[in-house]
Formats: sequence, structure tokens, C-alpha cells
Amino acid sequence: MSDLEARREARRRARAERDAQEAPTTNGAMEEDFSERLARRRREREARNAKISPESNDVEDDFERRRRERRERLNRGGGGEDSEDVSSARARRRRQREEEEAEASPAPEVNNVQEEPTQEEEPEEEAPAAAADDDEAEMEAMRLREEREAAAREAKERMRREEEEREREEIERRERAAAEKKAREEEERRKKEEEERIKREEEERRKNRRKGLGGLSPEKKQKLKKLIMQRAAEELRQEAMRKKEEKENFIKNKVEPLHVDGVNNKQDLERIVRKLYQQYARLHEEKYDVELKIRKQDFEINELTIKVNDIKGKFIKPVLKKVSKTDAKLARFDRNKGGKESFRNQLKSTGQSKYALKEEEEAAKNPDWREGLQKHQEAES
Repeated sequence: MSDLEARREARRRARAERDAQEAPTTNGAMEEDFSERLARRRREREARNAKISPESNDVEDDFERRRRERRERLNRGGGGEDSEDVSSARARRRRQREEEEAEASPAPEVNNVQEEPTQEEEPEEEAPAAAADDDEAEMEAMRLREEREAAAREAKERMRREEEEREREEIERRERAAAEKKAREEEERRKKEEEERIKREEEERRKNRRKGLGGLSPEKKQKLKKLIMQRAAEELRQEAMRKKEEKENFIKNKVEPLHVDGVNNKQDLERIVRKLYQQYARLHEEKYDVELKIRKQDFEINELTIKVNDIKGKFIKPVLKKVSKTDAKLARFDRNKGGKESFRNQLKSTGQSKYALKEEEEAAKNPDWREGLQKHQEAES
């Protein structure tokens, strides 16, 4: 038995080497050649089986019949791709099994004489292995076909989902475009209504302006202006009279009437004068206090105004004085025209003379009541 196994292993190795040498470089050609070799080997195996056991051709077992029927169904419905996949799978499994068997048992030297008697035993041993290979190939083909069908279903489902997604995006885009168009139309309508409203208001304002003073004749305008001026003058006159009356009433309240008609005594006159002097001094003090209070209040108001303007960022613009430069131009022209004036006249004046003598004008002095009283006493004496 060991010699038989050794020869069998040697034949397997030789067949594997021959298959490897005959294998093409490309996968498609290799699969086609392998399928052809497989078919040719199957036919040779069937022929050898027919020679070895002719009675087996008459009685076909159920296993072979089922296997042949499955193979025929696969050939009819699977197509070329299934056969190529089956052949490639068979080739891979066969090579893997041969390599494992080669590694498991060493290759002994085999004589050509001993190899001939075992050629008849090879078909009997290869028949179950080929049947198992056929079953595995059929199962592999069915698995591949199911995977392809599942992939096709998945691709179809993915295409359907993508189509639905595209349709949904298209619907959303249309709705968004319609909403934007509606918003633009609404905005245009609102702007148009706003412009019409502004135009109507402007027209009404223009009509009202024509109905007002603009609708009067020049004579009526002049008469209305005259009446307004008369009314204003009358109000100013009344205001002046009211202020005058208030002033007189205030003076009457502050100054008591002076009764000197029946007074001939010097002591009584002095007493009246002292009383008037005291009253004058008191009123003068009150006046000074009131003026000081007013100045203080004005200063505080000015400071507060400056602070408010600083906080608000508003500044009071200084009042610009209108100055006529005609006189200065004429004076400059006269100076330039003469040409023989002194050098001092050509110098620029600073507005004050440093070396000028100070001349103080004596101000008019108010009459002092003491001096008048003293003169009156001297005249009486």
C-alpha cells in the first residue's frame, strides 16, 4: 500500500507540475484552459470508468443522476460567469489539496514499471473526489449567484434611494424657489405701496401749503403782517408797563415816605438822616449779596453746562463777529501809496504801546450827601 500511495502522490505532483507549466499568464485564459482541461479530464474519466465497469453505464445511481441534473441546470441558467467561477474555485481547491497532500507525505522514487499497473486504479480513487469537487463547486456557484443577486438587489435599492433623494431635493429646491419668488414679490409690492403712500402724503402736504398763507394775495399778506406787528408792539408796551409798575411797587415797599415838612429841630433832622443812612447801608449790603449770589449762580450754571456738553459730546460754537476789512485795506493802501512816511508807520502794531504814558481820566464822582449837609449847616450858621 505504501508503494501505491507513493506512486499516486508522484502522479499527483507530476500532474500539478504539468498544470502549472500549462497555466496561462492571465486569469481569464487560465480559467478557460482549466475548464477545458476539467471537461477533457471528466470525459477521460468517464471513458476509463466505462472500460473498467461496463455494467455501471446501465445502472446509474441516484447520486450521479442528481449531480448531472444539477450540473445541467447550472449550465443552462448560470451562464459563462458561473462556469468560470466554478472552474476557478475547483482549480484553487484542487491545487490546495494537492499541496497539502504533497507536504503530508514525502515523494519517493517511483519506477516506470510499477506506475503502469496502477493507472487502472486511479479512476476508481478519483471518482469520489471528483464528485465531492463537483458538489463543492455547485455549492460555491450557488453561493456566488446568491451573492450576486444580493448585490444586484442592494444596488437596485441604493439606486431607488438615490432617485428618491434626488426627487426630494428637487421638490425642496422648487419649494424654496417658489418661497423666494413669493417673498420678492411681497417685498416689491410693499415697496410700491410705501412709495405710493409717500407720494400721496407729499401731494396732500403740497395742497395744504397752497391752502395756507401761500394762497393769500400780496395785499392780504401785508395786512396780516401789519396786524401781527401791531399785536406784538402792544404786548411789548404792556410788558414794559407791567415791569415799571412792579419796580415802583418794590421801591415803595423798600423806601418809606420822608416827612420833613414840620421838622425845624436840628436833632430831629440828624435822627432822620441817620435813619436814612442806615437804611441805605442795609439796602446796599443786600444789593451786594444779591449780585454775589447771582454771579455765583451764573458760574455754577456755566460749569454745569460745560459738564453736560462734555458728557453729551456737544460743544457750543463760538459766536463769530462780523468784521469789515475795508477800512484796514484802505489804510494799508494809503500807507503804501505815500512811500515817504516814517519807518514807524510801516511797523506792525501790537495794539498797545509799551512806552506810552498812562493817562488816567478822573471819573465823575457821585455827590456825597455829607458834603451837601455840611455846606447847608455852614450856610445856616
